[in-house]
Amino acid sequence: MHEYNPPSQARRRSKFAKTGLLSLPIAVYLTLLLLPAETATQSAVLVFLGRFHPLILHFPIVLILLTTAFVLLGRLNPLFEKPIIIRSLFGSTVFFTLVAILAGYLLYISDAYSGALARNHFYGALLTGGAITVCFLLYEWAKSKNKANGPVFFSFLALTNLSLAYTSHMGGSLTHGEDYLSEPLAGIFPAEIEQKDPEEMLLYADIVATVLESKCVNCHNENKSKGDLLLDSYEALLSEGKSGKQAVVPGNPDESELMVRVRLPEGHDDRMPPEGKPGLTAEEHELLALWIANGADPQVKKGEVDDANMQASLEQMMPAILRAQYKILEDKAAFEAAQQALETIATGQGVSIAPDKQMNNKYFGLKMKFPPAPFGTEQLKAYTAYFPYFSKVSLASTDIVDDDLFYLGKMTELRELVLQKTALTGEGLPYLKDLPHLETLNLSFTPLEDAHLLHLLSYQNLKKVYLFGTPLKQEIVEAFRKHKPDIAVIMEEGPYY
Repeated sequence: MHEYNPPSQARRRSKFAKTGLLSLPIAVYLTLLLLPAETATQSAVLVFLGRFHPLILHFPIVLILLTTAFVLLGRLNPLFEKPIIIRSLFGSTVFFTLVAILAGYLLYISDAYSGALARNHFYGALLTGGAITVCFLLYEWAKSKNKANGPVFFSFLALTNLSLAYTSHMGGSLTHGEDYLSEPLAGIFPAEIEQKDPEEMLLYADIVATVLESKCVNCHNENKSKGDLLLDSYEALLSEGKSGKQAVVPGNPDESELMVRVRLPEGHDDRMPPEGKPGLTAEEHELLALWIANGADPQVKKGEVDDANMQASLEQMMPAILRAQYKILEDKAAFEAAQQALETIATGQGVSIAPDKQMNNKYFGLKMKFPPAPFGTEQLKAYTAYFPYFSKVSLASTDIVDDDLFYLGKMTELRELVLQKTALTGEGLPYLKDLPHLETLNLSFTPLEDAHLLHLLSYQNLKKVYLFGTPLKQEIVEAFRKHKPDIAVIMEEGPYY
């Protein structure tokens, strides 16, 4: 015979089961809170699991907002008070929040995240998860007592949503930069930086040059003259390149190479800007053409322009020009702050930090001084917060090992990497395969193993690799050349930069 349980006893057991089940996420969050925040591991499995975090996190965000909406609607209108729906939403929310936080923690400890933004994002997630779990417990307690949800419940619900907003902001800032939300507002609040009266702005120096700086100068400057075209100064615009053509021919936009290039159809090799980069707007096209047609005077001010069409274009462009000027000044300030911080870190490390002229001084180069000082994992990790600022790195004759390529793989703007005379076997080369701009890799005088050379086959943009003094078999090198003819294999020591 089955033992008879009175309904009250069954409900009591169900209540205890729910309480115990909901205590589990809170116990997990407290455990994560007490674990060292800067724990680090390089397990490929943990990296794989952690990278599900960006896919999962949208579920708890939507569910928290949906649960809040149903609870509030039920408070305002009894027709929306549907406990079975709200319980289902709460249960799903608590589950997906727990899964998202666990995946986020694995990503945090395994994918080289560090710094205040990452920590604040992590702690905000723990607070959000804990608060929504307490909400569910309070909701169940109120229903078991046939009571309405009280102020404590709604306080935790408000805390959940506030914490969710903060955590989401930290996550967005971590992914896209700290100014991700504020950047579009720069043009609305231009008073935060010094701005000229628009009528006093010089047409070239303040407006045309801003357009060129934003869209063109990165590829057309004294250090990187793409297509033999210099656009970084007024004098350069009027100078003839090796082709004998001028970027700007005052009074004649049709003969000006600048206008010829921007008018080329999409997909043309010489079109400016190239495919994948933001092109000029219709107003910017018209402004450049009219400025050149009217003599390309560097001294004329906006308020002195008589041409009605040019004035109309200028008025439409001014908000965008102000935003671009703000961004240029903001980037300059951030670059100067980064340079000061990098130079402080480099002090005593035997490392030289300098702006990369080939990248128009928008990124930095790092190289060892001579004679090289000890430089290994800990010294490299000291630059973690500034990895996106490096375009050129030379770590020749250092203590760098294959595992350290995991960190170098975070330098997303890296173009040139020198690792000659290190102990690399090539086992860590897969860490660099997703670098979108890496063009030159120097592995001369390393104990590179034959099998690991094949990792370079998956590199996105590699154009040149130095392999002099490595123990690679000649047939392996030839097979590599055959399969990757677009990568120049150079059997020379190569420069140290």
